[in-house]
Order: sequence, then structure tokens, then C-alpha cells
Amino acid sequence: MKRLFLIVSVFLLINSYVLPENKEKKIITSGKGEVWVKPDSARIFLGIEVAGKDIESVYNESKSKIEKILDSLKSLNIKDLKIKVPSYNVSLIKEPEYTATKEGRIPKIVGYRVTQQFTVLLQNKNILYLARNVSKVINTALKNGVNIINKVEYFKEDDSKEREKALKLAVKNAISNAKIIAKTAKVSIKGYSLIRTHYISYYWGVPQAFQAITPREMVESSTIFAPGKIKIACEAYLECLVE
Repeated sequence: MKRLFLIVSVFLLINSYVLPENKEKKIITSGKGEVWVKPDSARIFLGIEVAGKDIESVYNESKSKIEKILDSLKSLNIKDLKIKVPSYNVSLIKEPEYTATKEGRIPKIVGYRVTQQFTVLLQNKNILYLARNVSKVINTALKNGVNIINKVEYFKEDDSKEREKALKLAVKNAISNAKIIAKTAKVSIKGYSLIRTHYISYYWGVPQAFQAITPREMVESSTIFAPGKIKIACEAYLECLVE
């Protein structure tokens, strides 16, 4: 048995040196492309939360509030305003767990919570008017019962051209980086074995409340939610065969 083990070990050792390496030399690099665009649309994430001891009264209050909010937003008569149907969630409110554990029992249900969330979509190529309408929606929603504001997202409805431009820039920069590396290393590129791309992120313009200097007839108050530009970013990974 020892002899057989020795023969196999020697065979493997010899072959590990005899077999030629057939690995291709490569340069692996990447490039990034970024394009900034002006938004023409905004999506506002709103909601209400109602809690109480009786599930029926909580449900009725929630239904009444959401109807009032939606009617108030529709009454603004903002062109191209769209409201997505609210989601509906019911959860239990329980007493503190440590109280029940101390008494050796499971926590009691002390109430119910109903949460409804919905989104409002606005569109306008004029950024100032778009910002004004966002403020109108938020102020109106708050006055009529909304107690949840998750976020405001500004975006461009059709950004296909900008994405294409970002993609081309990413690939172009990756190839440029590969050529610089090859020249520095004194090798030549003979082909590409892999080009992989993906969009890194889509940065929404972060809304900020600020004192805007705009014509008086455009806004009801001096405070609006102003959108910033959006960055569309793409990254390309490149594997080059060299000699």
C-alpha cells in the first residue's frame, strides 16, 4: 500500500512540472460614465397611520381620512397628477413583552394599527412649476390628515438617451484605461475577452426646503421643494488579452 502511494505521489509530482501552463495574459480594468439630467417628474410617497383599541373604529377612521386626503389632492386640479391606489396594512398593538413574561403569559393585544400608503406622481418640464406642485401636494396632504411622508423622488420620465450616453462613456473610459496600462507595462492588446457593464446607481435629486426667489404668481408661499439634477452612472468592466 505504501509502495502504491509512493508511485502515485511521484507520478503527480512529475506531471505537475511537465504539464505546460496555458494561461493567457490579461489586463483587467474598468471605466465609469456619468451624465446629469434635469428632472421632469416627481413621485411623492405619503401615508396615514391610525391606531385604537377597536378594529372597526380604527378601520372607519382610516377609510374616512384617506378619502378626505385623496379628494383634497384631486381638487387641486394639477395637470397630469396621478395617484396610485393606497396599500392597506393592519397590525396588532401588544403590551410590553417584559410585562407578560414577568407574569408568565403571552402579551395581550391592546389595540390595532391601520396603515395606508400611496404615491402621487407629478409631471412638468418646467422645474419651478414641478417644485411648486410638489409643495402644493405635500402641504394639502398634511392639512387633510397625512402623517407619513417617506420621501420625494425627482426623475426624468424618459432617460434612455442619457443612459446610452453614460454607457458609451463608461466603455470608452475602460478601453482608454486599458491602453494606458498596456503602454506602461510595454505589452500590446490583441483583443477583449470580456466587457461587462451595469448601472451603478440612479441618484434622485434630493429635495430641500429653501426660500425660493420666484414670481409671486407661481407659488402660494416662498417655501418650495426644489429638485436638483439627477446623476445617471454606468460602469464597464473590461478584460483585455495581451501579448
